[in-house]
Amino acid sequence: MAVDLQIAVPQEAILVSRVTAVPGLPVRTLRISGEDFRSVDEVLMNEVPSPSFVVLNKTTLLAQVPDALKNGTITSVSVLSKNLIITPKSFIKFKLSPVPGKTKGILRLMQVFLRLLLQTPGSDIFAPKLGGGALSHLGQSISTEEGSDVISSFIISVDNTRSQLIQIQGRNQLLPPDERLLSANVLSAGFNKNETAIVTAIQLDSYAGSTAVARFEL
Repeated sequence: MAVDLQIAVPQEAILVSRVTAVPGLPVRTLRISGEDFRSVDEVLMNEVPSPSFVVLNKTTLLAQVPDALKNGTITSVSVLSKNLIITPKSFIKFKLSPVPGKTKGILRLMQVFLRLLLQTPGSDIFAPKLGGGALSHLGQSISTEEGSDVISSFIISVDNTRSQLIQIQGRNQLLPPDERLLSANVLSAGFNKNETAIVTAIQLDSYAGSTAVARFEL
């Protein structure tokens, strides 16, 4: 069975119910209420990590606003758990941990799919047509506030990636069923105009019957 170095890390996103500003402190700080903060690993504001946070109790924490946002508008707050599992609440982060892990099975399938989805056609001189080109859509002009043109282009990229990966895997008869793509569907896709980013969830199904939902922001 093939094993890859893990760079797509599925972290559980903890439900956030309320965010308020904390007055009277020397640095801009937010009070965040949510489901269960006992396993918090990171707090993101507009996808920028908070430099410091403290968990007050099971459902409340204080998080410092990053310097880059100290005078800006905060449009999104995410609290990520240390639990590295795929659930409907998981959020995919692309990073190489200090102690790199290895991935296989449905996690490897997800990583291979996302890597191909983000690859720009022409970046590989040996396979110039390969790649979903999802990142290239973020640089295009936006004709509507909702970014419907960008979302449409992204969905096409997912469809193209699915076709490419199924064709590539069809040539490898030794690939285990849980790493072989059966289908890929966009469950949701929205456009964050403030961050010029696509927020999406993609469901991947393998031939072994296992399912993974890749939820992330580009």
